[in-house]
Amino acid sequence: MRNLHTAAFTLLFSNLISFSCSKPSTQGLVAPISPTVINAAISANQTYQLNVANPGTVNIEKQASHYKISATSTDEKNGSLIYQYLPSKDFTGQDEVILSNKILVTSYDNRGGCSSSYANDHTVSTSYNTTYTTIKITISK
Repeated sequence: MRNLHTAAFTLLFSNLISFSCSKPSTQGLVAPISPTVINAAISANQTYQLNVANPGTVNIEKQASHYKISATSTDEKNGSLIYQYLPSKDFTGQDEVILSNKILVTSYDNRGGCSSSYANDHTVSTSYNTTYTTIKITISK
């Protein structure tokens, strides 16, 4: 009978220790990101250029409607990412394009715990953070 009590106490104590040595993971907690809206104004037949501040992969999610050129590329002078827009010949009015910027994010989850082993206390994970930019372009004469 005494061995049964000792075994139950040992099991209870080891569970208590294992729970108190771990920290909850912060993985999965994501702060909401508001989309950026840029209001741009250019003259007919002129080019608009946006330098992308954050390095990553830039894609056009919603293409402009009235364009001769609407594309992402790399600036030849400094290697930065850019978006260029040139309206259709002699077009005046409103146009809109939506860009996405996908950035690789590496996170380190320090789970803490009682172990002194680095491999057991840390995990590394990668994910993508995508932001959106809406460019509203007014083209006038």
